[in-house]
Amino acid sequence: MMIKERNISNPVYERPLKKGHSLAIHNEDNGDVIKVRNAKGLVLFTIEVSTAGATLNIEAENICISAANKLNITGKEVHIASEKQLNLKSNGNLDQQVKGNKTITTDGDNIETAKTQQLNAYLGDIKLKANDDIKLNGERVKLNCD
Repeated sequence: MMIKERNISNPVYERPLKKGHSLAIHNEDNGDVIKVRNAKGLVLFTIEVSTAGATLNIEAENICISAANKLNITGKEVHIASEKQLNLKSNGNLDQQVKGNKTITTDGDNIETAKTQQLNAYLGDIKLKANDDIKLNGERVKLNCD
């Protein structure tokens, strides 16, 4: 959802680009701002540079990021949100490491499928709770044996 922003007066540098796009650099109280707008005046991306560092804001229909070797995304906080669908795919392993608590909330069904499954609690209980029945089916159901 791209937003038409007000023009900042007195740009330090301004240049028209192809297809009606424009590039402008402005000085603001906190630092310098670089903006690229499309022909309709919608901001496509903004780079803000201040004593706190650089901030990049991109607004686009589609964004594709690829790396031939590694892609690293790090931050004090990382948020990923999707309005419709979120897909994570690995042709190799998927490792999750969480130092704090992990909570997964699903409004629909939660289905996990694997060749084998293992659930370990290295300190404390494993608790199963259901509003209805808990069904345990297996070729052999073994209790208290390794």
